[in-house]
Amino acid sequence: MIVEIDLFMDYLSVERNMSVNTIDAYNHDLMEFLEFMLSAEAASDLYGIEVDLDGHDVRVNSITKDTIRAFVEFRYDRGLKKSSIRRTIATLKSFFKFLYNRDMVSHNPASSIVFPKGERKLPHFLTEKQVNALLDFPLEKFIDYRDRALLEVFYSSGARVSELVWAKYLDCDLKKSALRVRGKGSIERFVFLTPTSVEALGEYLKQRKKKFHSITEPLFVNDRGGAITQRGIFYVIEKRAMQAGFPAKVTPHMLRHSFATEMMNQGADLRAVQEMLGHKSLSTTQIYTHTTKNRLRDVYDRFHPHSGSEKGTGEE
Repeated sequence: MIVEIDLFMDYLSVERNMSVNTIDAYNHDLMEFLEFMLSAEAASDLYGIEVDLDGHDVRVNSITKDTIRAFVEFRYDRGLKKSSIRRTIATLKSFFKFLYNRDMVSHNPASSIVFPKGERKLPHFLTEKQVNALLDFPLEKFIDYRDRALLEVFYSSGARVSELVWAKYLDCDLKKSALRVRGKGSIERFVFLTPTSVEALGEYLKQRKKKFHSITEPLFVNDRGGAITQRGIFYVIEKRAMQAGFPAKVTPHMLRHSFATEMMNQGADLRAVQEMLGHKSLSTTQIYTHTTKNRLRDVYDRFHPHSGSEKGTGEE
């Protein structure tokens, strides 16, 4: 991508005759995008994107629409102003249009990316009420049981989408309420299952055996009995979110984010959450500390003697 960025800068300077300041702004946004994709912590752990690397560079043909959306969400999460995010999107649209028109990429992943309008969309983690709404659909067909189990396990475990794609039936221990997953670098860890996710998994496996007469290796399968894909999981979550009436796209990493957010809001130790998420670095997990502001405010109101809260007086 570095070569493509250089060619784009030449195009802006020579053919478009843009000012130095404007070219610098374009270059800054594109380098930020490149750094985001090269960051294993930001990209893989939190936003679930995958790109093809070439040393310290990224192959532009491996960049997808989901990659760009993840970067936009990343910038939202960092508190950037809407004007800055609009400029970022405009930069990416111009860059990929330039590459596509010159046959340097086989597709334009930025063509359908829209500019932000109005207030910020659905937050990038779901509240408990929103999760319950996501799970509130009737169980009529095999796929319904599969989807309910999949969503329950996501919210229960905080697993990555790739970890659930590769999860095996024999890795699931319903009696111990645990699932063994294989994370980045094939590192194994156990994630925990809530009673409701254990129940949903049990019902799903019963329906699966009834439909296919036997249970093969993959834990989660499609309607034909084959292993579900990452794209399939994205589709499941998008479909159920639309049915629940959510105004914005819901992604697998949002459920992972929701798991971590709720754990932090309930007072879980940061290092414990780090292990549950399978983060190598504690700094990656610290992104979730910004979600605990409401809990900290509640503690402040309850215990600070001058907070103005009746609970803060220490009287019963």
